[in-house]
Amino acid sequence: KYSNCARIADGVLGCKGRGLAFNRAMIKRYPLIEQENFSVNIPKTAVLCTDIFHEFMESKELYMVALSNMEDVVVLDYYLRASLPTHLIDDLMAFFDVLKRPIAIRSSSLLEDAHYQPFAGVYSTYMVPNIPDRYEMLRAVSDAIKGVYASVFFKDSKAYMMATSNVID
Repeated sequence: KYSNCARIADGVLGCKGRGLAFNRAMIKRYPLIEQENFSVNIPKTAVLCTDIFHEFMESKELYMVALSNMEDVVVLDYYLRASLPTHLIDDLMAFFDVLKRPIAIRSSSLLEDAHYQPFAGVYSTYMVPNIPDRYEMLRAVSDAIKGVYASVFFKDSKAYMMATSNVID
C-alpha cells in the first residue's frame, strides 16, 4: 500500500523489474524531475524475484518439460496445470487490495537488456482486467504468470536463445 514498486521474494530482479525500481527511486530522490507540465509516472508494480520462478520449476518438475521438444501449446498446458507456490497467494491478494486496475503480466528476464542481444519482447505478455471477485482475479493473474513462465521455453524463445549464443538451461 505504501510502495509503488514491491519486490516479492528474495531472489534477483530481472532487467525490467530493476529498471522500474531504479526509475521509481530516482523520481522519489529527485522531485525536480517532475515539473509543472511534465509528469513522470511509474505504475504500481510488483516484481516476482527469480527464486519464485525456480521454486515453481523445481517443485512441479517442469524442467523436463521446458527442455523437451514439445509443442508450445503442450508446454503451456503443463504450466497451467501446475500451481504456483502457496506463499505467493497472500502477496498477490495484498497487491489486489491496493490496485483496482487492469494488470500487465510481463517477463523481467535477466537477459532482457543485454547490450548486443536484447531479449525484450521475446516472452509473452498478458493483460488481466480488474475482476471484482478476488479469487477469480487470483486465478487469472496466476494463469498469466504461468503463461509468461511457459513462454520462456516456447520454440521461438529457444530459437532466439540459441541464435544469441545463450544456453536455455
